[in-house]
Amino acid sequence: MKSKEKKRLVVMLSVIILLLLAAAVAVYVVKNNSRAKTVADNMKKSTGASVSQASDDTITYDGQKYKYNKNLTNILFMGVDKKETVTLKDTPGVAGQADCIVIISLDKEAQTARILQISRDSMTDIDIYDANGNYYTSVNAQLATQYAYGNAEQSSCWAMKKTVSELLFDLPIDGYVSLNIDAISTMNDAVGGVEITIPEDYTAIDPAFVKGETVKLTGEQAEKYVRYRDINMQGSNNGRMQRQVQYIPALISALRNKVGAAGDYYEAFYPVIKPYLVTDLNADQINDLARYQLDDSETAYVPGEAVAGAEHEEFHVDDEELQKLLIEMFYQLRE
Repeated sequence: MKSKEKKRLVVMLSVIILLLLAAAVAVYVVKNNSRAKTVADNMKKSTGASVSQASDDTITYDGQKYKYNKNLTNILFMGVDKKETVTLKDTPGVAGQADCIVIISLDKEAQTARILQISRDSMTDIDIYDANGNYYTSVNAQLATQYAYGNAEQSSCWAMKKTVSELLFDLPIDGYVSLNIDAISTMNDAVGGVEITIPEDYTAIDPAFVKGETVKLTGEQAEKYVRYRDINMQGSNNGRMQRQVQYIPALISALRNKVGAAGDYYEAFYPVIKPYLVTDLNADQINDLARYQLDDSETAYVPGEAVAGAEHEEFHVDDEELQKLLIEMFYQLRE
């Protein structure tokens, strides 16, 4: 190759590298600023609340400036009933439905955790995929049905993660844990039973569930407690969600007592729940998750109203109240 041609080639390569570096920097800047813009845009889409986005990754809500709390790690927890199938737009979804949908928000600085419970019946845009995993269309349906349009493993979890984040105005979700509800009885017995105080009269579920009584649940009782709802009674899922939120901290407490505060939870329980578990968390993250102080009194619920739908009960989210809740839980007032 002649000297001039070599020089020309070197110059061209240098220009290409510089362009690629410039593009990478641009993408980095856009990513760091676009999330706040997306949140602000989405918060304005359905209410008259004053929301705007500033150049420093803050949002302004009703005259106050807020910034997302980067100390938080948000984990999507799903309790899945794989026996439930669904058909939307004539396309069957057979991976099951997510009956329990919870955001566990971990504050890394305070080492505390809060729960945001989301109704499985929340009406939102559900993405439908064909048998090959290709996007087909979207339809307004119950949030629980999103899980059905995947392979009951990573693709179902990914679809749920995307849809839940969108429902919550693009809240960052850092990981997911999906647990087949069939595992509840197994986990419950593995920790030696879970003790709870019955808050309401649930004798229709089990004669032992008398209001005010403290019961150490057997595996069969635990599954009833978190799974049962009267499908003929409007709003019955709300009671089930409250029982689920009560049970989760009690299960974690029993797990701590079994293993010890500094124990290896993953090693102790992974072999037991492996057939029922799908997660993108590693062993260290799971151990860390179990060490946060979780209090059911800190539980929040996505606001809205349960109404009778054409075929199934529907939960209509109150977007304006949801915005206020998200600001309170996940944002900090910018000084």
